[in-house]
Amino acid sequence: MCLQAGYANAAYCCGYVDREGLDEHIDFDAPPEPLTYHGHCPQTATKRDHHAVGVLWRAGYEVDALDSGCCGMADSFGDEKEYYSMSKAIAGLLSEQVAASEGSQVVAPGAPCRSQLAEMDDTGQFDGETPPHPVELLAAALPEPT
Repeated sequence: MCLQAGYANAAYCCGYVDREGLDEHIDFDAPPEPLTYHGHCPQTATKRDHHAVGVLWRAGYEVDALDSGCCGMADSFGDEKEYYSMSKAIAGLLSEQVAASEGSQVVAPGAPCRSQLAEMDDTGQFDGETPPHPVELLAAALPEPT
């Protein structure tokens, strides 16, 4: 659906679903678990991260949308040797917000953000896996076909 509409980047798929109201007639079956949402830096900077939060809410998830800014990766910035310590310092701020959130699962649309979150996981929540993309949780909440 998103690819047909020209949204090759999954990060913006929720924006398409939200703007077009494609989720309005779906009877989602989301588990009763609160989510901690960290917006992807480019989406947050352009005020587009609300789309994923809205779609997740309408799917039945309780969402704690963090006002967390950047995860510290900024695409490949955090992987560069000269910026690594700065990247981890920025990630420390995000880690504090995640720890303070009442969400039982972290969700993030940005691939660099998910990698950074998985690396800084001191709770064991991710068990070596990266946190899911919002689209993955939407897919999991779709009703079983009859």
